[in-house]
Amino acid sequence: MIRSMILATMLLVPLTNCNAADLSGSWCGSWESSCTGHHGPLRACFSKCGDSQYFVTFSGRFFKIMPFRYSVTLDAVDEGDTVKLSGSSFLGRLFGTFTYQADATSSEFNAAYSSCKDQGCFRLHKCCE
Repeated sequence: MIRSMILATMLLVPLTNCNAADLSGSWCGSWESSCTGHHGPLRACFSKCGDSQYFVTFSGRFFKIMPFRYSVTLDAVDEGDTVKLSGSSFLGRLFGTFTYQADATSSEFNAAYSSCKDQGCFRLHKCCE
């Protein structure tokens, strides 16, 4: 009798698919260079590209007044409620190629970046839209 009740309960409880968060949307935060100590505001717009990539446009300021903006496609791997992201972008001869490794949840994005001239981090949180 108890086995029947347990089985019936298991059949009535829907199975949930534990997908990682969809990161699409606007993000706000900051960046910081661990080499120079420079830092500044940072915004990002994430757009999902299929099941395993995001197209991300980053914009911010350098030296408090110099704006920058660039886009990168990041490969995404779901790991429970976390998304692991990685990718690279060439930002011209002056800055070179930047590589990114990041962990994200539905509300936080933390990335390490590096290039031949710099390395540091991005810390973002989901913006209220």
